[in-house]
Amino acid sequence: MRIFSAIWSRPKRWSKMIFGRASAFRLFGQPRSSINYESEVGDGTGSSTVMAPLLWIARTFPEAPVSIWETNSEGQEIQQRDHPFLRLLRRPNPYYSGRTLWQSTILDYFVDGNAYWLKIRNRAGRVVEYWWAPQWTVEPKGDEKTFITHYEYQPGTEPQVILPEDVIHFRFGLDADNPRKGRSQLKSVLREVYTDDEAANFTASLLRNMGVPGLMVSPEKGTRPSPEDVKATKAYMKEQFTGDNRGEALVMSGPTKVQSFGFSPEEMLLKDLRRVPEERVTAVLGMPAVIAGLGAGLDRSTFGNYHEAREAAYEQNIIPTQGVISEDLWHQALVDFEDEESIWNWRVGFDLSNVRVLQEDKDKLTRRMATGVRGGFIKRSEARVTTGFKAGPNDDVYLIPMNTAIVPADGGEPQLLIPAKSSE
Repeated sequence: MRIFSAIWSRPKRWSKMIFGRASAFRLFGQPRSSINYESEVGDGTGSSTVMAPLLWIARTFPEAPVSIWETNSEGQEIQQRDHPFLRLLRRPNPYYSGRTLWQSTILDYFVDGNAYWLKIRNRAGRVVEYWWAPQWTVEPKGDEKTFITHYEYQPGTEPQVILPEDVIHFRFGLDADNPRKGRSQLKSVLREVYTDDEAANFTASLLRNMGVPGLMVSPEKGTRPSPEDVKATKAYMKEQFTGDNRGEALVMSGPTKVQSFGFSPEEMLLKDLRRVPEERVTAVLGMPAVIAGLGAGLDRSTFGNYHEAREAAYEQNIIPTQGVISEDLWHQALVDFEDEESIWNWRVGFDLSNVRVLQEDKDKLTRRMATGVRGGFIKRSEARVTTGFKAGPNDDVYLIPMNTAIVPADGGEPQLLIPAKSSE
């Protein structure tokens, strides 16, 4: 006890961070299971249950373009629409567009928790190209003194050493086993993905095998087939009544009993079994299952609530992801175009103004503006501009009913409100 007391009585003042080593031999398992589901299903991208929501995210994410705002001397943010950084993001290299770059990046970001861009510089040191690097080709390296000393890029047999300033590393949080990397959002549901894959394999096997789990062929009493007859009958039935020949008529030369052996798909309730992985995967990704067209969401969805589901997917998945990536772009990419002093006057974000699902319904907007005009607290010109119409000088007025009276709060004499002649 004295030893421990001595240790705790002299706490160490930290002046420099010490970084640990990554755990390279961890096997990803699940509670109360010895199966390594990561080795069984990989990263999960071979499953349609995983790819359906991921592809929706990849298609939707580039809908809102990256934008930058500069704060002027008066403290006002002004959106800059023409900047070398924005041009490079729109055309990152001669071979593919910015949308293609984002789609590949987002898939890696959600599957592995890490996504990488490599910077190509000209002779003057200026960044002129961005290239997507698959997450499995890049590995951050460091030691106890430096968090990241370099990145190891290995597209082929020979690894290449790349400086940290030449890599843009998008992370989802930090992985406890390797804090230099982000954490995969899908690893916690690999067991559910494995279950869905096994259900799909079971269904495929049934369709290959006459649509039932198996048949038991047994001779009637008084008949004893030889081992050669058993093998020949099995081979004959497999050849003649599976695959494209399933459902053909069976005629045996002797008295034989044929019966199903096992459970039918209806008895296994595979439809309900496959709903669970769909629900868990979409829950982890933060989006309703109906958005990805999965049965778990379609069973309880209508076209009436699809718009609300899309809004929820944006608010729970797309917009929070944009917030994280915006910060990474600010301190890893925009710094190549602005100096250290002026960079604090800039903000990177995504312009959501033209995202259709986030626009207010025009009917609701028109009714709201009409109510404001009739109530006298919104100018007719403001209502026309807000609803998409042009406003002239004659529209810069408030419309106030003639029969409106002002009643003092203290109970004084009511006064009839007479509209002023001026526009204000």
